Amino acid sequence: MKFTLGCFGFFSSKSLASSISTSEQEHGYLRIFSSNELTVATRNFSSFNKIGEGGFGSVYKGRLQDGSFVAVKVLSVELESMHGEREFISELAALSNIKHENLVSLQGCCVDGNNRYLVYEYLENNSLYQTLLGKEENRTKFSWEARRAISVGVASAVAHLHEEVHPRILHRDIKASNVLLDQNFTPKVSDFGLSRMLRDDTSHVSTLVAGTIGYLAPEYAFSGRLSRKADVYGFGVLLLEIISGRSAVDFDLERGEYYLVQKAWEFYNGNNLLQMVDPILCMNFPEEEALRFLKVGLLCVQESAKLRPQMSQVVRMLNNEIDTRDVMVKQPGFLSDPMKIISRQKNSKKSTSSRDNSTSSFF
Repeated sequence: MKFTLGCFGFFSSKSLASSISTSEQEHGYLRIFSSNELTVATRNFSSFNKIGEGGFGSVYKGRLQDGSFVAVKVLSVELESMHGEREFISELAALSNIKHENLVSLQGCCVDGNNRYLVYEYLENNSLYQTLLGKEENRTKFSWEARRAISVGVASAVAHLHEEVHPRILHRDIKASNVLLDQNFTPKVSDFGLSRMLRDDTSHVSTLVAGTIGYLAPEYAFSGRLSRKADVYGFGVLLLEIISGRSAVDFDLERGEYYLVQKAWEFYNGNNLLQMVDPILCMNFPEEEALRFLKVGLLCVQESAKLRPQMSQVVRMLNNEIDTRDVMVKQPGFLSDPMKIISRQKNSKKSTSSRDNSTSSFF
């Protein structure tokens, strides 16, 4: 990285522009926007232009003066907790000088008072959460071929972050709402606000737990030791969602709330894993490939982090470059009582907030 983002202190518009101008000259793609440009582009951040909302801010569709469309994330900085500022820094650090066809493209940013704006490429088909896991008629748009391409694309992006960039990047929140789709349904991994850097000489970083229930690796949820295998777990849950069309945490009248991982494990043990495949496909899929994808999903969510494959291995498994037919799947891990984790993390956050301003916790 060619420019310094500081140690979680507040940026002024002038200092940020100066820093990023250096990067823009060297790399030619990161742009400083004025708040007026973004206000005009989003029609004063009209509710009609709002296309998403996350833990730290809202996202709006905007049209720049040159006619191009962008997505503008507005991060409002909370002075005491530094929420918003930390996400802003993490996104810039992760996306300012890496490129991959399956990673969302950061176009630029803006600082205005306590507001931080991040400007991304606009993706027409929103997120997997809003489409594939939304209404049933939306799921009909996702053929087996589309689901295969999305799965491999996301896996390739995470493998790139884990194994090809320096320092390594741990996303920390792989989930359906953080996978966006362009007009051709090409997947783009987004939202690096919780990401962490991992030096080549380290296996993990210790943080307060942050992420989303249903996608959290149990060892990370209990210990706060974040490794690449936590992202592998999140991807495994996402892969099961893509193939089944079901959410990570689901509900039915007989069982109440339950985890998709748990359901997949039951089908696997009953030797009827194909029942996990989305019925909307009406059996229009290759059975052997579907079984392989579901098995890879289960391999990624095994309770023992050591047993989970690396993401580059996951890509090769999905592409049938590694034979998985004789690979045994072990017991998956999932949080049987997530409320205990949430309660413990809230207490931990209160006791450490005065000395640790580099982590955030939300579910």
